[in-house]
Amino acid sequence: MKKLLVSLLAITVISFSAIAQEKRAMKHHDEKMLKGGKKGPDKMMKELNLSDAQKSQVKAIREDHRKQMQALKQNDKMTVKELKDRKEAIRKDEKAKIDGLLTSEQKAKMAELKVQREAREKVHYDKKMVEMKSKLSLTDDQVARLKSLHESNDAKMKSIKEDQTLNRDAKKQQLEALRNKAQEERKTILNADQLKKMEEMKKGGGKGRKQQTK
Repeated sequence: MKKLLVSLLAITVISFSAIAQEKRAMKHHDEKMLKGGKKGPDKMMKELNLSDAQKSQVKAIREDHRKQMQALKQNDKMTVKELKDRKEAIRKDEKAKIDGLLTSEQKAKMAELKVQREAREKVHYDKKMVEMKSKLSLTDDQVARLKSLHESNDAKMKSIKEDQTLNRDAKKQQLEALRNKAQEERKTILNADQLKKMEEMKKGGGKGRKQQTK
């Protein structure tokens, strides 16, 4: 009986610890989003030439969204799943309200901006591939296979992100699985020496970005 009570107590402690850890991770993610997560959308909003009335309404919607998120942080009675579901509902509500403020012309402009962003990303990737071909001594066949893998992944990622039936966590899990699968497929295209050099390039690029942000 004593052993059973000790086991139950240990399981309870571990469960509460896991829940608390996950809530802390979610809190850190939300704080990060509040600090820098709006940069992309804000830049796009500026290019839509919102009227003063629209700007005021967007500001009010975001302020309401912020207050709702802050209130959730104070609620210790909700389970992790309830917390995630509620946050997802608040985010969707915010997006729907902001989208509802836009005119048909502004929505068309937003779609155009997304196309332009995708075009810029393609140019960036092509430039990166030229650099990789030189530094990793890639063959034309390897370049073609890597590009095909990248394009296939891009299409799948876009499909996952636009799937309205998936919540934030489901999207995150599917995107992570897709990245892991792509990483494994990349190993079948590159040889051991090329993979090692690519990892060194990634580390070097990370250091460069850190130095730029200082």
